[in-house]
Amino acid sequence: MMPGLALKALLALAGASFRFRVFHRVFVRALGQRIGSALRQNSDDAETLAHVEWFGAHLEAFFSRVVEERPRAARALLRFVATYVEDVSRRRISRRSGLPALATVVIEPTDRCNLACPGCYSAAGERGHDLPFETMVRIVEDAIGMGATLITISGGEPFLRERVDGAVTRLAARFPGHGFLVYTNGTLIDDAIAARLGRLGNVFPAISVEGFQSDTDARRGCGVYDAGRSARQVLRREGVMTGFSVTVTRENAGAVSADAFLDRRIADGDLFGWFFLLQPIGRSPRPDLMVTAGQRLGLREAVLRWRKAGRPVFLGDFWNDGALAGGCLAGGRYYFLVRASGDVSPCVFAPVTCGNVFDIGGAASEYRNLQDLVLRHPAFVGFRAEQARVSDRAAPCLLIDHPDALRRVARAPGCGPAANMPAGYLDGAIADALDRGAREYRRLLSGQS
Repeated sequence: MMPGLALKALLALAGASFRFRVFHRVFVRALGQRIGSALRQNSDDAETLAHVEWFGAHLEAFFSRVVEERPRAARALLRFVATYVEDVSRRRISRRSGLPALATVVIEPTDRCNLACPGCYSAAGERGHDLPFETMVRIVEDAIGMGATLITISGGEPFLRERVDGAVTRLAARFPGHGFLVYTNGTLIDDAIAARLGRLGNVFPAISVEGFQSDTDARRGCGVYDAGRSARQVLRREGVMTGFSVTVTRENAGAVSADAFLDRRIADGDLFGWFFLLQPIGRSPRPDLMVTAGQRLGLREAVLRWRKAGRPVFLGDFWNDGALAGGCLAGGRYYFLVRASGDVSPCVFAPVTCGNVFDIGGAASEYRNLQDLVLRHPAFVGFRAEQARVSDRAAPCLLIDHPDALRRVARAPGCGPAANMPAGYLDGAIADALDRGAREYRRLLSGQS
């Protein structure tokens, strides 16, 4: 079968695959070839392309499992892939024109949460902001105009907002060709919400775990682990593609890097997973809980081992996957954040703000729209300039690998501290801890080369 299989033929093959198991493998391989063909035609970076092609070769088990277990989600995933293939070309044109070339945008519908987890990076609680629905629509439209295929929903707890006005499912229904990755604690997903998600197919909840039951309940509260398992069960019944999200700390790094952890996640029905290193921002930050350099490399080695073994789950290692993305994603290079307050930030984990969506386009604003802000704001320009200076893609992050670079960005005109920036982040005890961690990691990397 030709790598450039026409989309119309792929859609026909998908229909046969969903009805007849014998066509599953043929469809999955054709889907992978379609993605690979688009990347080969549109990648400007040979090193990144080599890593992406290696990564793509190990996704067959994931696609096969989605088709087998969640055919409704598989249909939505196919629509998403079709949009993605088109957007790859659009992003390349944008990059060559010097414009933002987003793969995603992160939106907080609310920064309120029904839990109060220690060390929460966003310091979410009972009180906070809610982003108006039509504002979210405009942000998604602007992001799609900049090339975004995936819309990432974070918080706060997004399903608090879903219970009030159906914001998550209404937004996904407005953009059926796009995927919506929703980070959630899972405790508010009931039968009614699961049914709405199932009818749509293009919403993919990533339910938080901290390891096993004891790890999760210790940080998030008694019963949260079981609530997440219950949510997965009802979502699975409705055909929704679910995954997991882990905040990796010094205390749980060993547990979540173990084969037994991934075995449990697959057994519970997760089809994808994301690993995020704890950042010392937000509520009562504890730098002593940041992973050690050795733990970070241990996580990278575990994820690589699982991928090579063809485990049937898509895995994203946010800090260690720099080689796959050609370096840091943030700063409008591939994504940025809009908080529930309307504040715009180059990165989810950068506790700075660089303007507000409610001011953009107004008489007093120098920015015509969101794309104009991302393109021209001094903090975004500075962020991308700092990214360009980083040559080691194993250490791409301006926050934890090059914290001095983020401090320079924070001094840019029009850039100020966000509500979740703790004291000492830029020039105190937390800054010192970040510098020590960066030095430790560089030493360990240099010892491996």
